[in-house]
Amino acid sequence: MFTLDPAKNDTSVTLNLLRAAAAQVVCIGHAWNFGGMGSTSAPTDGVLLFFVLSGFLIAYTLDTKSKSPSYGIVDFGIERFARIYTAYLPAILAIGLVAVAIQWYGLDIKADRVDLKTFIGSLLMQQNVPCCLSVSTFGTAGQLTSVAVEFHIYFFVGALYFLLRGKNVLLCCLIAAPFSFMPLAYFSNIPGTDRALFVLWLLAFASYYIAKTVVEYRVNVAFWCLAFVVTLTTWLIELTPGDDATLRQYPMLVMAFFSLVLVTQRVRIIPKRLAALINVAADYSFSLFLIHLTILRLIFALWPDATIWRMLFAIVVANALAFVFALVFERHYHRVSDWIKSALGRPSRQWRSGPAAKAYAGGQQS
Repeated sequence: MFTLDPAKNDTSVTLNLLRAAAAQVVCIGHAWNFGGMGSTSAPTDGVLLFFVLSGFLIAYTLDTKSKSPSYGIVDFGIERFARIYTAYLPAILAIGLVAVAIQWYGLDIKADRVDLKTFIGSLLMQQNVPCCLSVSTFGTAGQLTSVAVEFHIYFFVGALYFLLRGKNVLLCCLIAAPFSFMPLAYFSNIPGTDRALFVLWLLAFASYYIAKTVVEYRVNVAFWCLAFVVTLTTWLIELTPGDDATLRQYPMLVMAFFSLVLVTQRVRIIPKRLAALINVAADYSFSLFLIHLTILRLIFALWPDATIWRMLFAIVVANALAFVFALVFERHYHRVSDWIKSALGRPSRQWRSGPAAKAYAGGQQS
């Protein structure tokens, strides 16, 4: 039986490790690029990993929670909204204040448009939506378009899932229709862009159900270790600098992830202290993704000399501020979800605070 119980295997901790690693890869990659140290496509690779984790964990969430007859699209939507906006709302407000301060003090920072329309559009997850409500990215928050993509995917896929299960059919149709534009736009695989991210997400989503079935049989750990090494190596070899998000590279990435999940379903070797450190790093990974670029670019503007020490300092500061930001905002998303459910008269539950619950909740940006 597939489980994320950390007392039984290392899958939960491994997923948290991947979540923390993805955030650090994005942060360090942006520090390298914007810090004048050169050019790397590492931030794109970090986003790809976030999408793999998101697809897999959302499938797990839908599969396990929908076993309750009372659980439907409303509960799922509230949980996804709370998970994202508990951190996203204060982050976009903070980025807006920084943008105003940058203009006020005349700092030389190249950024995207800073106006009320773009700010409100970004607040409502309308960045690059292929419709009349679309706005460009806001200020120093260019990376947040991927959060908007995932947000739309959550509601589109969630609505289709419950529609197929025959729950709240009319409501699911009304939700799926407006939230379909963004996911389907990222199903197009336009060369040189990331417009195939929804395909990657769906591959990871499907991989959960395959893993759930395979685990029912006797998993050969040695075989899946070899499969992980082979598929990961193949993915690394196939990586095209500057075009990491191309569709042809997704299958090997998902296969490597799938193999790793199967291995960790059968082992429990990560020490408790190391697992605790991994969980701490994972707990602020979404906050780090949200605010790191604004912090990095502000530091680089105030400290113009492009040195490795400036880059390292900026990375440390970004991590420290993200950790505090998560303590103040992100970590309360379960409570926010319960508040919304209570206000709407929906049943809520007392969430566990252990690693399994955190992995269960869906990760990034997920």
